[in-house]
Amino acid sequence: MVNHISLDFWNTLMVSNKKFSKLRLDYLKNKHLPNISIDELNYQIEKIGDSSDRVNMSKGISIPSVEMYSRFFLEFGVKLSKPQLNEIYKDLEKIFLRYPPILLYNINELKNSFGILKAQGITLNISSNTAFIKGNTLKKILEHYGLIKYFDFLIFSDEINSSKPALKFFQKLEESCKKINVTKNNILHIGDSFEADIIGAKSSKIKSRLIDHKKESLIDFILEISNK
Repeated sequence: MVNHISLDFWNTLMVSNKKFSKLRLDYLKNKHLPNISIDELNYQIEKIGDSSDRVNMSKGISIPSVEMYSRFFLEFGVKLSKPQLNEIYKDLEKIFLRYPPILLYNINELKNSFGILKAQGITLNISSNTAFIKGNTLKKILEHYGLIKYFDFLIFSDEINSSKPALKFFQKLEESCKKINVTKNNILHIGDSFEADIIGAKSSKIKSRLIDHKKESLIDFILEISNK
């Protein structure tokens, strides 16, 4: 029986906004690296994002966003202080909130499906790895879309220094569920990554479900659970 659903954020609920990606590059070039081409900036952003993701998942840690941006600037021989990096993040967060991630589903249908689960006593949470975007910023996105009220708690890797598929991450999920009187046997974790979401949950003996939004609807699956 499922009494609690844990949801991944990226590529399960939302995808990145291409407008933000473009404006981030414009900001980095115009404000800080005018002599570097947009293509090179984009290459380094993607390279550091990919390498940090591999390290996070293999070592079970969570490289802070500010450290990722520090590595990005060091690629161009620019060493910035932590206060400078924090100011850059604040600037980029403003752009991110202005051009937020795009929902994969109709907002009203999503709220309706979450509402049905809550009415049946099924609790919800977000379980997400983070990278350049901090968990605290993603909370603001959930507030922006009016979704945060449906979640009983939120787990972001940068806030616990552990990324999926690490055992520590899923132990945090289990511990958080215990606080709302849900046992591990009644948790279902849903995500789009076989390695991070499915293998991670399985290693912790937590039920899981892989959902590729291009092939299957999260909303339809949620409604199936509510009808059981």
